[in-house]
Amino acid sequence: MKQTALYHNGNTLSYAEYGDKNGYPILIQHGLIAAITDYPLFNRLIELGTHLICIARPGYGASSPYMLKNIAEWGDIVSVLVEKLNLSQFDVLGMSSGAPYSYAIGCKIPNQTRNIFIFSGTPALYDPQVLANWPYEMKKGASIAEMEKLAHELFFANLSPEDLQKEDIKDSLMNHCFGVALDLKIRGEAWGFSLADLKTAVFIQHSRFDPAVPFITAELTAKLLPRCRLRSMENDVHFTPEALDEFIQAVMAGHF
Repeated sequence: MKQTALYHNGNTLSYAEYGDKNGYPILIQHGLIAAITDYPLFNRLIELGTHLICIARPGYGASSPYMLKNIAEWGDIVSVLVEKLNLSQFDVLGMSSGAPYSYAIGCKIPNQTRNIFIFSGTPALYDPQVLANWPYEMKKGASIAEMEKLAHELFFANLSPEDLQKEDIKDSLMNHCFGVALDLKIRGEAWGFSLADLKTAVFIQHSRFDPAVPFITAELTAKLLPRCRLRSMENDVHFTPEALDEFIQAVMAGHF
């Protein structure tokens, strides 16, 4: 069920809870095109008795289109929700573009973040060496309006009427694609923290032939993290529900 929390002068943070509310909490950090109602992706975690908390970043769904100063500020916002839900400890699962925001939570709330799990994550694009291996143009200094236009052209302009009715598409299109645009804008800027400062255990899985995020960028990101295990897969998958389920079963399930 969707709920909201307020932060920073009345801005709205949308979230949804699934599974056992008395179970171990996992904060879900979604990818670039997503909705917090995508809970069937996490059925295996629900079957394990966990408490899933799916959080919509600014501009997605019912979350206010709040302009983050940097990725670090996401940790400040999530800490408001953590306090509201009275979470003494939790894990974080970040998928694709949710990875940097997962790290931000760990840096902001280190004593309560037990583990961070990253599936096909966006790498540390603030780092010059990682950025040098990134195959896409970074439009540094672009306005949010310019990035909204780019986001629409890249991901939504040619979708069918049927696709436009999907929840993940509708939530990502909210506020003129603000959420997608914001991520594209700030992922390559200074994050406001360094991965070297993240003391939480991090478990990364990445495909060696990932067509969206080069494996070398995942390797370099893993080296920046003090406590990281990188699991490589000999395939070309960036994201499928089946691959995510395998990651949950092989890497995450033993922790609950």
